[in-house]
Amino acid sequence: MLTTDEIKERCKLVLNGSKKKNYNVVVKLLQVFGEPKIDNEGEVEHETELRYLALSLAHVFVKIFERGHLVSASGSGKEHEFTDWCRKLYSSFKSKLLQCIAAPVESSLGLDCIDAYMRMLEQEAEHFSSQPGAPFFPNKTLKKLVQALFECTHESDIDASTGQSTNALWLHFVDTYYKRYVDVQFYTQAELVGGLPDSPSVAAKWLALCNHDNHYDSEDADLEIFVPNPPSAMENEARFKSNFESNWLHVLSLTSLTDAQYKTIFLILHKRITPHFQQPTKLMDFLTESYDHGQGVVPLLALNGLFDLMRRHNLEYPNFYTKLYQLVTADMMHTKYRSRFFRLMDLFLSSTHLPANLVASFIKRLARLSLDAPPAAIVSVIPFVYNLMKRHPSCMIMLHDPAFIADPFATQQQRESLDSAKSNYVDPFDSTEQNPEVTRAIDSSLWELETLMSHYHPNVSTLAKIFSQPFQKLSYNMEDFLDWSYDSLLAAESTRKMKVLPSLEFDRFETLFGGYIENIEW
Repeated sequence: MLTTDEIKERCKLVLNGSKKKNYNVVVKLLQVFGEPKIDNEGEVEHETELRYLALSLAHVFVKIFERGHLVSASGSGKEHEFTDWCRKLYSSFKSKLLQCIAAPVESSLGLDCIDAYMRMLEQEAEHFSSQPGAPFFPNKTLKKLVQALFECTHESDIDASTGQSTNALWLHFVDTYYKRYVDVQFYTQAELVGGLPDSPSVAAKWLALCNHDNHYDSEDADLEIFVPNPPSAMENEARFKSNFESNWLHVLSLTSLTDAQYKTIFLILHKRITPHFQQPTKLMDFLTESYDHGQGVVPLLALNGLFDLMRRHNLEYPNFYTKLYQLVTADMMHTKYRSRFFRLMDLFLSSTHLPANLVASFIKRLARLSLDAPPAAIVSVIPFVYNLMKRHPSCMIMLHDPAFIADPFATQQQRESLDSAKSNYVDPFDSTEQNPEVTRAIDSSLWELETLMSHYHPNVSTLAKIFSQPFQKLSYNMEDFLDWSYDSLLAAESTRKMKVLPSLEFDRFETLFGGYIENIEW
């Protein structure tokens, strides 16, 4: 390997001299600039020299571009042959840059090679156009770089919590070029259509590429132009959206998506995906499959995506509330995402035009599940049910059914009939029915809420007594109840200031159990 001083001296022969024979130095430098070798410690051998060589060669080829030796000469002869020879050297240099970028080790050499490659792309845009000053963007050159970056995979380069790539080379390209330049964005999306590789890290890198707000068609995007004179075709916003949509649909169809990636996709769906789609309703198949095959919070987030499509894009999805009802299970009361579930369910059931049978089924199932739910979950259920009943007064019959209230002017036969109906009452609610429209919850009663009034936890019992009082409160602010846990309930109880200290009476004993065991005849 040459030293940096030797590399510097040889590059000066080309940069400072115009003799063509000095270009043979480039051949020797390219022979040295091969695929990086990895030592026993996993580091690139001679990394400092290779970095200096890559940047020096880039500077040399910029000078060759400026001299016009890479532009095809008309006709034939020595000039034409020399240009072809220079082009072969240039192609060899680009290939070696891509080899360093795709190397299986993360190093500063790869970062420098990306910068050098993009510098070559800028020179091609200026000098490889059909005529001087004509608009041109070397999209095929960009495509090779993106493909090499997709092939560049390192160990543990995916964030376990978000599923996004942490590959330093990929993030350098995204932050330095993709997010900053509108033409790079446009042609990156265009060249990826039908060309996304099938590597396991493709979804992770795609998320890192698109999870931002500085997109081509964003209203408040702050973007620059990378090449001097890009083609006017780049101004076609509809084409960008079409390419962006096609690439996203391809990524969403991958079978290698992890739960973390599903969650990240759903979290950015409304603000960073659907606004850039020409037809957002194309996401329906992905959202439906995510609900059917997902686990944990994924089905809930999938329903949230479907709800957004129904509300904003008039998507027809008649089974929405049936699928939501099937998510209301006993396990949901114990999960860490319970608060998010109640927030979204409050949004889904916010319409006052929902059928009473449907709303009553949700109320009844939540009340039934609260019987063996933890206190922190019950504290969320009670105000949620209260708000639903205030929003849908027709469900009040579940609390106050006139058919079971004694009439002071009733006859003896009517009183006996009422007593018989009460003693033979069987809850008609079908807890196994998956369709909320036919559970007969509206014909049932909320006896579970009366049971909660005797709950062992004082906060729960006090809160449940709101149902035994007139419904004068407008509604509860759910945010005040969603984030309670065992710790917060205990902390609130232990720090509560009592106006009157409780009366205590106890007997002091000198022995264990106060001699109780000694007085027992065994």
